[in-house]
Amino acid sequence: MGEPDKQKGSAFRGVGVAVALSTQLVLAILLGLLFGHWLDGVFQTAPWLTIIGVILGIVAGFVGLFRLSRVLSK
Repeated sequence: MGEPDKQKGSAFRGVGVAVALSTQLVLAILLGLLFGHWLDGVFQTAPWLTIIGVILGIVAGFVGLFRLSRVLSK
């Protein structure tokens, strides 16, 4: 009886890890996009700060993704 429960818990943990990792990446990129777009509106520099914001969001997302995956793999 304990074996199927262990497999179910492992499957749920895997789904949770996948959701956490993808959420980390998507939110970082989205925040970079929104902040860059807002700054473009303030400084009238469209689309440069939006592009820079997206690039920084991608970098921050991958850094966070690697850190979170390292913690979760332990």
